Parts: sequence; structure tokens; C-alpha cells
Amino acid sequence: MTTTLRVLIKSSLFLAIIGAFATPSPVPAQENYVNSDLDTAVTTSDASATTAPDTKKASLYEPKPGEKLTFKQITEILRTTRNLSGRNLSGLNLVGLDLSDCSLQGADMRGSNLERANMMGSNLERVDMTGANLKMANFYESALTAAKLDQAVLDGAIWVDKSICAKGSIGECLKVGAKPEQPAHVHVPMNPAH
Repeated sequence: MTTTLRVLIKSSLFLAIIGAFATPSPVPAQENYVNSDLDTAVTTSDASATTAPDTKKASLYEPKPGEKLTFKQITEILRTTRNLSGRNLSGLNLVGLDLSDCSLQGADMRGSNLERANMMGSNLERVDMTGANLKMANFYESALTAAKLDQAVLDGAIWVDKSICAKGSIGECLKVGAKPEQPAHVHVPMNPAH
């Protein structure tokens, strides 16, 4: 008797656990349903009123213009549209993030850490990367028209033409092996005529 009771209890617990994880099926709406116990009538015209909401189709939170995105919001956008145009990504730690083939037109990325980020083939027109850490970032085949790179560190970055930016590249990509431009030598006479 004890063994039978144990088996029944274990079976009941097992079924209860399975029932907790089972997805309830939606109840179809019934028009003009009459509850005979209470003698009341229920009329429903919309079948969706009795079904659970579809969370997969729920729209993402849309930040207000200029509102700084979180890392989670950025990754969600990258999974769907890859359109970060005009978004505020300033001051974020985006080390190694895959931003390839993205639209980042007019995005605010001031002071962001984009070290080793992949921006290959992305549209970076009018993006503001002032003061950003762009060490070893990949810009190959990216559009950088009117991009602001003031004080941005570009050491070891792969530039749009696949060249490597030399150490000390700040605000512009200095090519490895290229000699820095020397100022023109101006001859100043020792005793200029008055």
C-alpha cells in the first residue's frame, strides 16, 4: 500500500510540473453563450478578446529622438533592421560589436568605445565620433562622408581602402610607413633690410 501511495504522489507531482510548463490553448470565442448555472448570457463579437497576446509580434520600445540607447536596445535593432540612423550611442562601451552593413547616418557616437568594432560596409555619413576610441576598428568599404572624427583614436584601424592606420592616428588615419608632412623650409635673412 505504501509503494502504491508513493507512486501516486510522484505521478501527481510529475503531472503538476508538466502542467505548469504546458502552454494553455486559446479558448475560442462563443457568440451568445448562456451560462445555465447563473442564467446569464455572454455575447462576444471579437475572437481575439479571449486569446493570449502574441509577444513575438509586440513592437519594440521606440526611444524618443535624441534619447540614448541601451546596449540591449542596440543589439535588438541589429537583429532586425540594422538601422541606427540618427540614434544616440554616445559614451557607450561597444567593444568588438558587429556593426557591419549598418545604417548609422547622423548617429551620435561621441566618446564611445568602439575598439575592434566591425563597421565594414556601413553608412557612416555625418556620424559624430568625436573623442571615440576606434583602435583596431574596421572601416573597410564604409561611407565616411562628413563624419566627425575630432580627437578620435584610430591606432591600428582598418581604413576604407583597407590600409592600416599608424600609431598616433588621432582625428585622421595616418598610413603605416607614410612619412608625416614636413613644413616647407622658409629662408629668413639674418639682417633684413629696413
